[in-house]
Amino acid sequence: MLFVFGDSYADTGNTKIAETRSWKFPYGITFPGKPSGRFSDGFVSTDYIAGCLGMKTPIPYRWREQLSERVKDGLNIAYGGTGVFDTMVAEPNMTTQIDFLQQLLHDSVYTKRNLKTSVAFVSVAGNDYATYNAKNGSAQVIKPYLFYL
Repeated sequence: MLFVFGDSYADTGNTKIAETRSWKFPYGITFPGKPSGRFSDGFVSTDYIAGCLGMKTPIPYRWREQLSERVKDGLNIAYGGTGVFDTMVAEPNMTTQIDFLQQLLHDSVYTKRNLKTSVAFVSVAGNDYATYNAKNGSAQVIKPYLFYL
């Protein structure tokens, strides 16, 4: 199973149709052939990661009840425009996305054993930085965060 958390680099259709351009032309023309909620003309990072792992791209969280047979492959809980913290977009941030998975565990949709044999993919880009700049002025210097693996 693959569980995906993050922003537009990983969102495969969670953001509401009425609220985003990702459901309109030209998004999705290369893949899957029409707009699908991906913030791309083709694949997003989720599609690549799933392919490299030999898995199906997990369905968007918002479609979990309509496509319940696909929930066994994992779930994509990423929402375009979000970040680790609250951003200028009123969609679930990282904490809320993780809470969604916790609720699914509580509801026995998934088990702890499922999680032990799963992969979590987290995509976080610049939405937190953009929100900081918008609220505090772009003259502020943001100290870079360095992550060492």
